[in-house]
Amino acid sequence: MTLLYPRLLRHRAKPLAAEYKELGPIELNSRWSLADSSAVFVATGGTRIEQAKLQLLRDIVIDLAKESGFPQPPDSKQKTSFDLRLAVALHREMRISPAEAASGDVWAFLALVVLPDVAHWRYPKPPGDRVLGSDLTRHVLGRMWWRAQLVYAPTDPDPYAALHVLGEAAFDQIYARRTALGGSPHLIQSILRTWKQMDFSGPDIAERDILRDFLKRLLRLAPFVVFEAMDSRALDEELLEIAKETVVGYLSVGDRVPAAEVDSRAAKVFVGAVS
Repeated sequence: MTLLYPRLLRHRAKPLAAEYKELGPIELNSRWSLADSSAVFVATGGTRIEQAKLQLLRDIVIDLAKESGFPQPPDSKQKTSFDLRLAVALHREMRISPAEAASGDVWAFLALVVLPDVAHWRYPKPPGDRVLGSDLTRHVLGRMWWRAQLVYAPTDPDPYAALHVLGEAAFDQIYARRTALGGSPHLIQSILRTWKQMDFSGPDIAERDILRDFLKRLLRLAPFVVFEAMDSRALDEELLEIAKETVVGYLSVGDRVPAAEVDSRAAKVFVGAVS
């Protein structure tokens, strides 16, 4: 059973975000709430989340934040650790449908009403998109739920293992193209399986640039290929070939690698690939 969450509409969310912008987690620790008089539920029917469940969700997230140093400023390692554990916790506990999770107003309610102290701890003096939900690739909470949703493999021993394959910046490249690519867990999981087979060490290899070129190739194919209709094995084979073409193309540009060495250098990238 999925749950409906309150939505904090823009006329209330924007002033609240501006009011809280200069405040830190200690000041905001006394301002959180489980309700807001202007919050609304979508009028499509469904089970509305109870305040006890919102309290439990807050308690879980607060505990995770404390394990990463909350309310003291987190270092980069603590941020990464918190984000990954947050993704799993939100996806497991919220029981929210993808349609509901696509609403920025839901995430605005959570970041500005239920968890403003955690939101401003993770992103001090946050720009609006970190708390308002205007861009879910950047929202403090929403972006992590979607990362977990897109990699979730329920039949695997660790359904969230793929969260560790790509870093945040790389994953955002995929999700930013969600209209054509990023909305398909089937495709995302195949991309992650492909990436897991690749070795990006070496001064002539830039993972971010290769991923960007790889996604461009997928976007050009998207109008002609129904990725969802391919079984996992066929899709993995297709993406692996595209990845190999991408790496060869990348290494061939300019003087990154002498022309005679491109193929051998590209082969080293796919150390885990099965021919």
